[in-house]
Amino acid sequence: MIRWIETDKGDPRGRELADRHYTRINVGHPMWTRPGWSQVLYAEQRNGRSAVFVWWRPKWEAGIPGTQRKDGLKCIECTIFRNETRFRSSEMIVDAIACLLSWQHAHDVEWPDGIITGVNSEKTRGGRSPDSAPGECFRRADFVPFAHPGKAKRANVWLRYAGVLPAAHTPERSQRLIDRRAA
Repeated sequence: MIRWIETDKGDPRGRELADRHYTRINVGHPMWTRPGWSQVLYAEQRNGRSAVFVWWRPKWEAGIPGTQRKDGLKCIECTIFRNETRFRSSEMIVDAIACLLSWQHAHDVEWPDGIITGVNSEKTRGGRSPDSAPGECFRRADFVPFAHPGKAKRANVWLRYAGVLPAAHTPERSQRLIDRRAA
C-alpha cells in the first residue's frame, strides 16, 4: 500500500503539483481545489518525487443554491491526480479509494452515482503511450466509461469505479492538517 498522507486544500506541496496538472486554471493561486469537501492526499518518495490526489464532494445536502454539481450527479469525484513518483498510478488510485473510504465526508451522505473521474483525451495524449486509452491508469484500477449527463467542457471521457471496494485505510495526517483541525 502507498503511504498517502492526508493534508488540506491549502498545502503548498499539493499546489505545486496541481500547478503542473492540465486542469489548472489559475497557476499559483493558493486555493487549488474546488469549493466543497475535499480529501487531499499527498505522497512523497525519499528522492523528493511526489504525487497528489484529491477527492471532491460538493455540499449538496445543504440545499443551498450552488452547492450541487451542475451535472446533477451525487458522487465523489477525483478532480486532480498528479503522479511524479515511480509508483504505479493504478495502484495509487486503488490506495486512494481505500483512503476515501475512511474519510468522514464519504460517510455523511449517500453517493448513488458512485466514484468518478473525468479525463480530457487531448490534453493527456502526450503523457500516455499511443496505444493507451484516455484514463488508462484509472481503467486498470477498475474504472469503466459511462455516459456523463453534462457538457464535455474540461473532460470528454468519464469513468466510474466498478470494482470491489477495498478495505478502508485511514491515512496518516500531515502536521499541517492536525494543527488546522486543532485550531
